[in-house]
Amino acid sequence: MQHHTTAEQALARIEHHLSRQQTHFTLPEAAALSGLSIAAVRDALEVCLHKYVCRLQVSEQGDLIYNFGPTLRRRDTQTWGERLHEVGAWLWKLFTVLYKAWIALTLVLYCVVFAVMMLALLLASSSRRSDERQRSRSSSPLDMEGILRLFMTIFQWRVITGSIGYRYDRQGYRYRHYQPQPGVWHPQQKHFITAVYDFVFGPPRVPLDPLQNAKEVAAYLQQHKGLIVAAELCALAGWTFAQAETFLTDCVIRYQGETHITDNAVLYSQFDRLMRGVGSVAASEIVSYWDEYEPEYEFTGNSTFQNWLIGGMNCVNLLGAVLVLNGLFDGLLQGQLRQFWGLTSASSVTWLSLGLGWLPLLFSVLFFCIPLGRLLRLRTLQRRRHRTNIRKRLSKAIFARQGQPQSVAQIVTRVHSGGQEETLTAAEGESLLKELALDMPGDMLVNDLAEIQFSFPRLTRELQEVEKLRLERRVDDRLGQIIIESDNQ
Repeated sequence: MQHHTTAEQALARIEHHLSRQQTHFTLPEAAALSGLSIAAVRDALEVCLHKYVCRLQVSEQGDLIYNFGPTLRRRDTQTWGERLHEVGAWLWKLFTVLYKAWIALTLVLYCVVFAVMMLALLLASSSRRSDERQRSRSSSPLDMEGILRLFMTIFQWRVITGSIGYRYDRQGYRYRHYQPQPGVWHPQQKHFITAVYDFVFGPPRVPLDPLQNAKEVAAYLQQHKGLIVAAELCALAGWTFAQAETFLTDCVIRYQGETHITDNAVLYSQFDRLMRGVGSVAASEIVSYWDEYEPEYEFTGNSTFQNWLIGGMNCVNLLGAVLVLNGLFDGLLQGQLRQFWGLTSASSVTWLSLGLGWLPLLFSVLFFCIPLGRLLRLRTLQRRRHRTNIRKRLSKAIFARQGQPQSVAQIVTRVHSGGQEETLTAAEGESLLKELALDMPGDMLVNDLAEIQFSFPRLTRELQEVEKLRLERRVDDRLGQIIIESDNQ
């Protein structure tokens, strides 16, 4: 007896097998596993592609393979690692905002207060013959009007700028960099408060737009007849083929594309809907992986004078807090409390000692500990960035030859042509080429001259195949005449 299976039942059956970790199969395998027809399985898997993260692969015989990964994961959910990273990033951002506010409130303020207190203590020891009342007023450390002016000046300064320029690091790599806010009195120098923030947290790096890759792919498709293969995604974003295959599936869903397999067993995607438009919207800029170097990890980005000045001011705060906690200013504080506020209780002195002792001590210790912690990670981050930038240069040389066999010497020579970046040795190039051969993947060969050659056959096959497809493809991007128009007057 034959039973009719609805689309909902077919989808439920496929999802049941996926939930049991049966996530890697071909279309006929899924049909045999579920007992459904190939047509029903195909429709159910089309829905699953929209719901779950999946890689589409092609075997050497041209069979399409659905790979949902070791664990089934919905597209709209995050892994625990991603959630923890997001929470940690949010907490760090919150701490950064709060500590920056604390910096604005206390760094200059405490420095001025402690400096005046120390000056008052020196004057008190050397001017005992002058009038006590007049001496106390003239050396008062609590000039509220001056402190208020300083306080307001700090918050009137504009310390954030969105303009982006380019710089070169010591190896000659050009990278995007935020233009620092110029100083009030010296426009050629970085703004002082910006320099203080950068001393603690480091200069902000230009972030990557999370949708930049998707926008670049859309622009690339519009310029290349709506066809793309995974190898071209590797060129755009520097991904491995595994990452490119996953993103290609995402693009098929995002832009309503279709997947096809050529006679040479190459999987490509076709996006007809992206080819039609009115032509008045500017497409995103297409930047290849190797044309945008990683931004530098800077320690402070300040001049030596600014670093010494900022560090010295915090040392004054630290020293002042230590002296207050050791009771050196007890007599002076009690005198000021009696003179200006008429307070004589011990609790008043205790609260003032807390405000001028423990709080600035905590502030000053954090002020030095945060950049020290960054400094411990800085060398690792810079080394990783340096290797990434070298990989970009090597990738450019590989893609320039479409992955065809090249010796290490040939690749390094091509890397050095027409650039001002650092000179690579053959040993450095070979070391990173071996990493690329594992990630892409590629093959290591030995030619007749006993030279090691690197080739990337899948890269070669996909790039050559998509070129043929574009030559044969005729794209109709006309919208036709407008037949319906709304009027919102």
